[in-house]
Amino acid sequence: MPPRMLAIVILALFGVLAARPAAAQDCGASLSGPVLEAWKDLGAANGPLGCPKSAAMPTAKSPSGSAARETDFTSGVILQHVSGPRAGQTFAVSGCIWRLYFQFGGPSGWLGLPTGEAINHPDGQRQTFEGGRVTDYRSTGCEAERTAELTPSPAAPPPGTAPLEAWFDPARADHLSAAGASVVKHAQDANYQRVGVQARVFTAEADALSPLKLFWNDKLGDHLASATAVGQNEALAGGYAFEASEGYVWRDPHPGAVTLAQYRDPLSGHHWLTAGPAEADEAKAKGFVFVRIEGYAPEP
Repeated sequence: MPPRMLAIVILALFGVLAARPAAAQDCGASLSGPVLEAWKDLGAANGPLGCPKSAAMPTAKSPSGSAARETDFTSGVILQHVSGPRAGQTFAVSGCIWRLYFQFGGPSGWLGLPTGEAINHPDGQRQTFEGGRVTDYRSTGCEAERTAELTPSPAAPPPGTAPLEAWFDPARADHLSAAGASVVKHAQDANYQRVGVQARVFTAEADALSPLKLFWNDKLGDHLASATAVGQNEALAGGYAFEASEGYVWRDPHPGAVTLAQYRDPLSGHHWLTAGPAEADEAKAKGFVFVRIEGYAPEP
């Protein structure tokens, strides 16, 4: 074959390969079945989800009683119903809708599991869930609204609470939210300084509550407390190891509750679970950036 003809063939082949969507393996993860097909349909790594970050993991049940398997991606998730009226169906949640969805607790929050894909409408995009819908308005961003009352608020909080205390290690600049005698003793033994009581956590599991879990990253010297599935998955993917269960917090807003918000320092990679607006303002003043709402807890 003449050199010029060979060069044309090579360039044409390169163009085909460059245009081909990246496979899951190219992203460092492996997908299969309906999740792989859904990801490919959305453009694979070149689509709105980006690359997969984890294998499929079971979710907590939604308020309607349905369960799913969740696969995390760079900019969204794919949720596959495994029980309930939509068992076997798979839906993707991405972009602004994904971020707001998980701020409200994801599958176990009041929105529940997705019941359809995001569809276009005159003002942007809208996606329906078991308990409501999220609309991505082009001009103002995302908003969520209830369309079904799946679970009534508990008439009274479950009995038994414990203080959630703020501790700080100035040597590592590590913020630690501690609940329970073992975690508090760990903070004392490691020479953390007690700052005060942030909120209270429930000591027993009940409806409308999620477990607050503590993680530790030895390389960063950083504690991370999370009560959401996405936060806990990100912690494990980021090199954190589970350290302790610290109690339970509300998934959804509740009268008189303190908002537990996750902040992160982009320079050090350290995390800070704040309780209430004063701590949140302090975190922002020190350069921390808001990540997500982790839950809601009774006032101190």
